[in-house]
Amino acid sequence: MVFSRIVSRARKNVIQGSEVDQILSQHIDRLRVCLQRASGESEGPEEGSDAWLLLEALIGNDDLTLFGRFEQSGHWLAMQGGKLDVRLQALQHYIDALAPELKDLFDQVAVASEQERQKLLIDATSRLYQLQSRAMLALTRGYQGVMDQTALERSLLAQQIEQRFLALQRINGVSNSTMDLDQTLEVITKVVTEELKADLCTIFFYDELQRMLTLRATSGPRPLGGMHFTLRLGEGYSGWVADKGRPLLVRDALSDPQFVTEVRTYTTEYHGLMAIPIIFFGTTERLIGVISVQSADMRDFTNAERNFVEVVAGIVAINIENGRLYEQTDEQLRRKVHELATMHRVSSIIASTLNLDEVLQIIATQAVHLSGAERSCIFELDPEKQLLQVVAHYGLNSALVRGLQLQVGHCCAGRTVQTGRPSMAVDCFHGDEHCFISQDPIVSAEIHSVLCVPLQVKRKVLGCICIYSSHRHMLSHEQMQLVITFANEAAIAIENARLYEETRRGLELKSILLRELHHRVKNNLATVAGILSLQRRRTKSSEVRYILAESVNRVQGLAATHDLLAHEDVSEAKVEDIARKIVGVANANLRPPEKHITFEVEPCPIVIPSRAVTILALVLNEMVSNAIKHGMTGLTEGTVTLRGHEENNIVTVQVIDTGTKLRQWEPGEEESGEGLGLSLIKNLIGDLGGNFTLRREGEKGHTVAEVRFPLVRKRSQIVGASAEPQNPSTPEMYEQE
Repeated sequence: MVFSRIVSRARKNVIQGSEVDQILSQHIDRLRVCLQRASGESEGPEEGSDAWLLLEALIGNDDLTLFGRFEQSGHWLAMQGGKLDVRLQALQHYIDALAPELKDLFDQVAVASEQERQKLLIDATSRLYQLQSRAMLALTRGYQGVMDQTALERSLLAQQIEQRFLALQRINGVSNSTMDLDQTLEVITKVVTEELKADLCTIFFYDELQRMLTLRATSGPRPLGGMHFTLRLGEGYSGWVADKGRPLLVRDALSDPQFVTEVRTYTTEYHGLMAIPIIFFGTTERLIGVISVQSADMRDFTNAERNFVEVVAGIVAINIENGRLYEQTDEQLRRKVHELATMHRVSSIIASTLNLDEVLQIIATQAVHLSGAERSCIFELDPEKQLLQVVAHYGLNSALVRGLQLQVGHCCAGRTVQTGRPSMAVDCFHGDEHCFISQDPIVSAEIHSVLCVPLQVKRKVLGCICIYSSHRHMLSHEQMQLVITFANEAAIAIENARLYEETRRGLELKSILLRELHHRVKNNLATVAGILSLQRRRTKSSEVRYILAESVNRVQGLAATHDLLAHEDVSEAKVEDIARKIVGVANANLRPPEKHITFEVEPCPIVIPSRAVTILALVLNEMVSNAIKHGMTGLTEGTVTLRGHEENNIVTVQVIDTGTKLRQWEPGEEESGEGLGLSLIKNLIGDLGGNFTLRREGEKGHTVAEVRFPLVRKRSQIVGASAEPQNPSTPEMYEQE
């Protein structure tokens, strides 16, 4: 009974559904116009649009097909980057437009009863909203399916990019490591093979001179030729890529007769192929080699894989170029250090002597060694005659340059002196009629290039140096600057040698003149002493005779000093030598015959200048005279000792006698004849900035006459003394003038 009611109700619903389908089909144009107004279009809905699909499903057409098309529409929407919410809002707008339209439509339909009308309307409205739900679900499902797939692909792509990035990091790290080049390339081929899941990766290097490709690294089996496998430019796929300079991607290299030759050099057959040129893109493009990736199966390599290998090729190119530049820079640095060391050594050599002829020959020899040439020649300028003559040469025939004279402006040397600027020329000997090299066919055949550099000091051209080479090329800017620097050093050395020679000659002349002057002064003083001695012998006054004896002693002391300067260095003398001269004069003139006096002069190597020599001679004369006259009073014998030393640039000279009587000078006595000696000592030693003291010393009370004065050293003495080794326990100090 219950089942029959259910069946009856189902039949009734089917009948009502078919009635709704009939009514909607009868009024499809009305519904289409409704949707057209809702979409705002002048016609439509267009077949395949959401409105069209909704209308077809509403009138009872194939729901499964239509909702499948809704899902496909969502798929396309996601593929085109559309927004799902906008699409759903548009679908809702169509539903909102159809709902009142259905109510008006069923209100106008003729039916048996109002109750039946309401049931039909409810059934149509329910169908509309069910269609909305199913359509939205289909759209969302199609859209979300694409979005999920896109997210998955992006995730896989991100993982792949991360793996590629890590692979590039490994390759870059290996390239920047301390591995040698072959090990680095082997690691790179293995990383590329692993990353691309290929079977073989090879790297060939290109030799520009031989125009050949040589295998340098492989991740798998080597070809039949091993690591010495070579290819000509254009041969095989590697030679083709190197020749064309562009990538090559082949699905099956074995099927291409142009590439099969190289493929068959391996024991394993490889089909898939990707070959990329390794090019360094600097100021000029330079081919480094070729990197190839191969697979045993046929394979279409993707653009992403191609981009990855191109980046690897770029890293290899930069690594090779950096290595080349490093070697080049290292070689340049070693050459520069060698050149600077040579320049320092050469400068030291030419500064080691001041003999002009030796300096010139050293410069000519070292210029060849420094420049790497074979011959050199130094010309000296005669500014009055404007002629150049050879003063030194290396590697040239002496007969060729002996007596050679060139006019300024002729030949490379003459033009260099004329302009004051360096010049370089190649094979200029054959076309220059004034060139002296062309006069010797043997030399001119061996020489091809010449560099001439002027020798200048303070803008004054002394001459020039010419360097001849058998190489037919110009020197680089750095080499030329090195030779110019050497030429400047040589010019200074030549000028110094000339100045030294002039100074030496001038000093010799001055020394001769001063010796002659001292000799004549000595003779004049001897004449004066002779006159005074003659007058002393004729006078009857004992007092006058004593005064004249002292004067004779002083004059003869001065004469002895000038005699010392006339035979030794005219500008200085030793304290010991001065003391011995004075003692000799005093012993001859002042010592009484009845007294036995011993004179001792202790060694004293102190050297004092000529001005102090004369003053010290007079002072010592007075001090020795005082020791004989007053120190030996009442004694028949005694000793007079002269000693000197230096401390802190202060010279101390002492005259010590064994007499025990220290005479006290009375006030005003210095003005008398008796005190003239003391006055002379104080005034003279005062001129040297020193002082005089007279005292008793020791248990026996010996008399000590002492003078102290500052020592003015010559600069050469200070430098020479500072160069000598010193005792660290007693350091010697020098005051700066």
